[in-house]
Amino acid sequence: MRRIALVASLLAALLASVPAGAQSSTMKDLLGNLWARLRAATPRANPAVASTTVTAGLRGAEATESELKPYWKSDREQDPAALAERQALDHAQSLADAGNYAEAARAFDAFVQANPRSPLAPNALFGAALARAALGDRGQAASAMETFLKQSPQHPLAKDAEQALAALR
Repeated sequence: MRRIALVASLLAALLASVPAGAQSSTMKDLLGNLWARLRAATPRANPAVASTTVTAGLRGAEATESELKPYWKSDREQDPAALAERQALDHAQSLADAGNYAEAARAFDAFVQANPRSPLAPNALFGAALARAALGDRGQAASAMETFLKQSPQHPLAKDAEQALAALR
């Protein structure tokens, strides 16, 4: 934790020592890198390469009186609700990719409101924070990053969120 605080303070000091015009460029580079990390951490609705992965397991104890029922772990590929979630997140991301950050922030927020328990909700929260940062609203972006870190401290993007939060302050 001390290491993270040290890195954050060094980053803040570095940004404070950079002229305002260069700060804008530094923030733009950071946002570009974070958008790429978000895209990489978000599953795609249409994988480029078709593949089949099968995972099977059994629940319960084997007994002659009961039948064993197989289940599929994380089989959401054909689930219409899961497909709709991924399409909604893809839509928000495409808005951000097109530079329409205001609409992207609204789309990410709408995703979180509609799907608060989705495994993709943290990605949408992270995306909303990045969109607000891209719009120049550092206060709301920092608040959203703090919420993301509070709700998903073990998320693969948590370290990136800490880095962004340090730059936003």
